[in-house]
Amino acid sequence: MINIPKRVLFVNGLPIDKGGIETAIMQVYRGIERRQLLIDFAVRKPETGHFHEEIERYGGRIFNLFANRKHNGNKKWNFAMDIYYIYSFYKLLKDKGPFCAVHIAHPMLEGFLMIAAKMAGVPVRIAHSNNTGIDDKQRLSLVRKLTRKLKLTICREYATHIWGCSKEASKYQFGKNILEDKRSEIVPYPVAIHNFVRNPCNRNEACLQLNIEAQNINLINVGRYTPQKNQLFLLETFKKMLNKRNDLHLMLTGPGSLENEIREYIEKLDMKNYVTMLESNTSIPLALSASDYFLLPSIYEGFGIVLIEAQAASIPCIVSDVCQPEPDMGLVDYIPLDKGSTYWADYILSKIQQPEDRTVNLTRLMEYDVSNVAPRMQKVYLEGLKYGQ
Repeated sequence: MINIPKRVLFVNGLPIDKGGIETAIMQVYRGIERRQLLIDFAVRKPETGHFHEEIERYGGRIFNLFANRKHNGNKKWNFAMDIYYIYSFYKLLKDKGPFCAVHIAHPMLEGFLMIAAKMAGVPVRIAHSNNTGIDDKQRLSLVRKLTRKLKLTICREYATHIWGCSKEASKYQFGKNILEDKRSEIVPYPVAIHNFVRNPCNRNEACLQLNIEAQNINLINVGRYTPQKNQLFLLETFKKMLNKRNDLHLMLTGPGSLENEIREYIEKLDMKNYVTMLESNTSIPLALSASDYFLLPSIYEGFGIVLIEAQAASIPCIVSDVCQPEPDMGLVDYIPLDKGSTYWADYILSKIQQPEDRTVNLTRLMEYDVSNVAPRMQKVYLEGLKYGQ
């Protein structure tokens, strides 16, 4: 008898590209039993993302909910598109289903789709808060603010599972009392821990492959070039550090919408020989192998998966105080962002000069390993259990 796998529909909105949420769901995809479960994706943009080929190789499908519209999704958002979005999603659930679960990664933006999932009879409906802020390109109108609140209210009403990557992320989207809701859980991001614990090569070899000097102290920031990740502040800080010692090098990963602005700022500060903007397809385990310290001066941060990865590689992390406590495995220092770049520069330099213990809490670290997370998420999708059961 042929076993036909069930399907879950993951709603990310954007093409499945190299970002924290997308990388996390792909870790789940690699860790589940694909003879029993496949993951499809609903997006609202026509572009092809980094993971599209891999998804299709596994048997997954990617649906653009505006595929039948002339603009294909490339249009400034308006309320009429929200209405069409719900209709198109409901039709997708009926025409391409059945789906055992719908998993919405951005309830504040995609929350209306929970109505369609409820109407279509999808048994497991997950609303998942993954951040504590959002990069809006312009000031929101009152209507947009109310619309977002309505989307979150709908999620709270119709979701069977309310997830957060951290306590603050849950409270940010679903309210300060959401942790008392029986449907609420903090669910760990899956990370392939062994990829970071077992460095792909030693530090010297990694530096050679990345074309950076091994005798320098190498600092790294892993994150998209966006206002949230605050790389312009990091460059300002790094410039002040270079004024005090010049055996430092900074690596940035990107990509992102601020790439050109960051590149121009590096030139303006005359730091081209001290900063490397890595290619977007650079292996993160390789880049971490070449690194001594990890820096994350984010303006807001729901969790920070990269902190788990860096600590798995035994790299101390210096982060802004808006970063959450959950990913601290013993190697994270939190600094108030409002102390300014001079304070940050002095703090990081003093940290570099001190000998330190680089021991991490391995038991807690392994809670995030994909071998633990993926099978439990599979049970949620297939059986409707809580993650913690």
